[in-house]
Amino acid sequence: MLYIIGLGLGNEKDITVKGLEAVKRCKKVYMEAYTSLLSFGLSSDGLSTLEKLYGKPVILADRETVEEKADDILLEAHESDVAFLVVGDPFG
Repeated sequence: MLYIIGLGLGNEKDITVKGLEAVKRCKKVYMEAYTSLLSFGLSSDGLSTLEKLYGKPVILADRETVEEKADDILLEAHESDVAFLVVGDPFG
């Protein structure tokens, strides 16, 4: 299952409770970093704030990943739960 989850605009705690629950049960978590700039959750060692909150690694999805490797993410989501995080509202 692929979960597309909005993170809100303010800080890392703006994710909904349902979104956070979905992230925590996902095998892989991708953070879309192509169309939006993340203004929170980043530190000198990468995405440590988000990774601490979620209790698992977060993979940055750059332009190449979003445009050329989307099929790989969909294949992973066919086999296990995968989260695709988006800054703001992913459907707005």
